[in-house]
Amino acid sequence: MSSVIARLLRETPIVVTGMGAYSAAGDSVAALWRAAVAGRGLATWRSFEEGDAQASFAACNAPAIDVARPELRVVRKLDRSVQMAWLAASEAWEQAQVAGVYPPERIGVMLGSSRGPLGKRIESLRGAVKITPSMSSDSTFGSLSGALAQSFKIRGPGASVSATCASGAVAIGLGAEQILLGRAEAMLVGGAEAPLELALLQQLQVTGVMGTHESAERTCRPFDRTRDGLVVGEGSAFLLLESAEAAAARGAEVLARLVGWTLSLDNCGRTGVDHEGSALLHTMQEALQLAGLSADRVDYINAHGTGTKLNDAAEARSVETLCGGNGKSVPCSSTKPITGHCLGATPALEACVCIEALRHQIIPPTANCHTQDPACAINVQPLTAKPAPLGIVMSNSLGFWGYHASLIFSR
Repeated sequence: MSSVIARLLRETPIVVTGMGAYSAAGDSVAALWRAAVAGRGLATWRSFEEGDAQASFAACNAPAIDVARPELRVVRKLDRSVQMAWLAASEAWEQAQVAGVYPPERIGVMLGSSRGPLGKRIESLRGAVKITPSMSSDSTFGSLSGALAQSFKIRGPGASVSATCASGAVAIGLGAEQILLGRAEAMLVGGAEAPLELALLQQLQVTGVMGTHESAERTCRPFDRTRDGLVVGEGSAFLLLESAEAAAARGAEVLARLVGWTLSLDNCGRTGVDHEGSALLHTMQEALQLAGLSADRVDYINAHGTGTKLNDAAEARSVETLCGGNGKSVPCSSTKPITGHCLGATPALEACVCIEALRHQIIPPTANCHTQDPACAINVQPLTAKPAPLGIVMSNSLGFWGYHASLIFSR
């Protein structure tokens, strides 16, 4: 099947003509990029309550949403994840200027999320809350992509997909394949997540993956010797994908090309990564094969880089092996201290960062990486951004249950 997709991709190159983001960095891709280049962690302390339970966690909070805005009428009563998805998707939609260009049947939407409308599901399970007729539909994963289809008058292929923390990348890859298969001319693809709920944060704390530090903004320290876990964030990001031919025919501005991707599932256990990162290595190799590129063509890798001890070390080993034992050759960074780990939405946010890196020819830094762990023997860009000639960039994602994904973009 990969050879078939590779042939179709050569015949029908895929381009990005719109981007949108909503995250702890702000309400736009421009805000996300400014924060990524500044390289300062954006987590703050936040108190959470649920019944008699209460706790304080470091978290990357996206801005409050004024649901009274007329344009938010369609999603006003839906989950916060859906509202953030609408805001990010609207930015991508408007930048691409795709409204009215294609018949509704030729535009689709593919959205990835690990936890879906978590707030609405928790709300519906509270015994003290009156059950309303809308809860039945509003608590489904389908509400995420369904609300966007309703708002943007989309009638093409669509779905809400879940592949834990690789969900957004899976949605991007599946959306691109819809174009290659001739089922759509354009696809709105991305991810959304609103996981800042006490129950989920406590789950992750018990799992042992939550980072600690006296300063909230330094909770997540990817590849640093002192790293001890992640910080959770919320947000959404979207890309508007089109075939290069269709985009050129309508005179659209092309932001980047999506030249390769791989979506895979490994049987390495619940944590989703083995000690050597062999599954991620295979995923990166498959994405490069689809793109028709060798590893030495990659100019920058936006690493998964959660700040957990096991994941960072395993990813570093896989990158080192990919580069023939010389992991120092490819600049890498993690932007998770900026957005937080937004679970299934993170790959889409990092796709936007990668495209902006291509557009600005700058490698964003790894915030909070003051002393790189020798066990992570890769070329980590620490603390400050660095200008560099970038032609090919890669973004890695992996999650619980062995979900892996790699996306490759070019200028």
